[in-house]
Amino acid sequence: MRSDQIVSSASIIAKLWPDVPDAKGAASLHTATAQIRKVLGKNSIMRHLSGVQLQGCWVDVVAHRQLATEVAQAMRSRDYSTVVASAKQAEALYVDDFHAHDDESEWASDIRDELRTRRKLMLVDAADSAIELGWMRDAIEMSTLAISLDACFERAHRSLMRAYAGIGETDSALRSYERCRRNLASNLGAPPSPQTEALRKQLTTLQPEQTSFSTYVGRERSITALSEAIRDSARGDGTALVCVVGAPGSGRESLLRVATERVPGSHLRPVRPPKIARQAPATEISHNNGLIDVAVKGPVDLPPTRGRAAIAELLATIPPQPRRVLVVITTPDVAALLAESTESPYVPVIIESPPMSNGDLAQLAQSILAGLPAPDLLETLESRSEGLAGAAVEILRAWVSTGQVISTIRGLGLVSDSLTSTALPAASATFRVLSEHLEPMDIEICQVMAVLDRPATAAQVMETLGSERRTEARRLEIEARLDHLTARGIFRTTGDTFTFRDRTTQDLFELWLRPSLQAKITQRIDEQAEQGAMAQ
Repeated sequence: MRSDQIVSSASIIAKLWPDVPDAKGAASLHTATAQIRKVLGKNSIMRHLSGVQLQGCWVDVVAHRQLATEVAQAMRSRDYSTVVASAKQAEALYVDDFHAHDDESEWASDIRDELRTRRKLMLVDAADSAIELGWMRDAIEMSTLAISLDACFERAHRSLMRAYAGIGETDSALRSYERCRRNLASNLGAPPSPQTEALRKQLTTLQPEQTSFSTYVGRERSITALSEAIRDSARGDGTALVCVVGAPGSGRESLLRVATERVPGSHLRPVRPPKIARQAPATEISHNNGLIDVAVKGPVDLPPTRGRAAIAELLATIPPQPRRVLVVITTPDVAALLAESTESPYVPVIIESPPMSNGDLAQLAQSILAGLPAPDLLETLESRSEGLAGAAVEILRAWVSTGQVISTIRGLGLVSDSLTSTALPAASATFRVLSEHLEPMDIEICQVMAVLDRPATAAQVMETLGSERRTEARRLEIEARLDHLTARGIFRTTGDTFTFRDRTTQDLFELWLRPSLQAKITQRIDEQAEQGAMAQ
């Protein structure tokens, strides 16, 4: 419990051998330290005049306490993403309550109670932090686990209610309140606190919060060019036509909105349809009042010829006017045909709303999700949005509002389809069940696959395991274990490769790895990569 610190011999003897003479207790301590050196190495225990010291060893309880300190510090500084990440690491270490040889002794009971309390508080801190970030699935997982530790922990019940309300599941939130009320009544004979009652009343009147995001990441050049085009057009004789072009979903409307906000005195308004404009011509604004009339048509996403005809019909009803700028939102092909036309007095200025680069897409995702996205999430976002800013914003907002975003050790990911929508399994409980039913070799394979973080064949797993016995029989043995793990629902197969069925289970195995073993596996992976590069 005090790794790397000098612990007095007298205090150890008093705790472990309290009923024996001092000389016999000292002899028992000497024997125990000798046995520890045989297992952990001769330098693992150092003797000092004042006592003994465990050094150079990783201890799960010490690591858990350090993470608890990190969570408390991050909570005070409102670094919510660090709170969630550190709490998840701590939870992966908490496979079971603390136990000692003399399990009912006062010192063992004190440590066990302290760790339980730390765990409960960390979980609810993480739940509240996840709610602040909009990571509602993480909040549901953490608060549900905290309630399983203490059914009368009202703060955890309130976190669960808020998390369900955050994804629009008011019915689940109200059922959570009802469970809280019953638990308090049956266990403590007390009603819910005023804070819990106030939250229950709010649940039926809560409106979804509209959060504003920076949706023009990576588009500064286009915004600047469009702002300048509007200014320049307003200085002319009113015959300028600005075409904002791009694929549907590329964020053309938001691009125009932001660009117009940067032009003082500009006023956005939609252009009336040609039929209405012919029947009742619009009253021209006075160009002496200093305002810039930005008349917008679109989006016009028709086939090129039809699109040009529709815009030409519109332009015929709008006479040029000073300090008026006509803006058409359309596709590149339609704008190109307009530029070739000589029938209209308007001269088009074309401003593109291009697809985003992968780096800009990652920056946009980080802005909206309030955290660093994992590679898998970015790959899914790139595939679904095709790099279009508007489509990406809609996808990201939908993920947040439906609670699909979850924190993983590699960044923010998406809830796996294989997991239920109500609550994710508790990491510690899941690992305890797995560790009880898996062979040591199975656990080692899972750890290697977690660090590899990619689909792998049995031969690649064999190389990463680092065994001296790299034969066909060994490969077949590993393949059989991989098949067994697939049958247990831990892995899935694609061709001859294996990968984890869901990210949560993968994180579980990697988080539980002690640092020295993780470093060894990572070193083997790096060596394989170097050998592969040299072979090429």
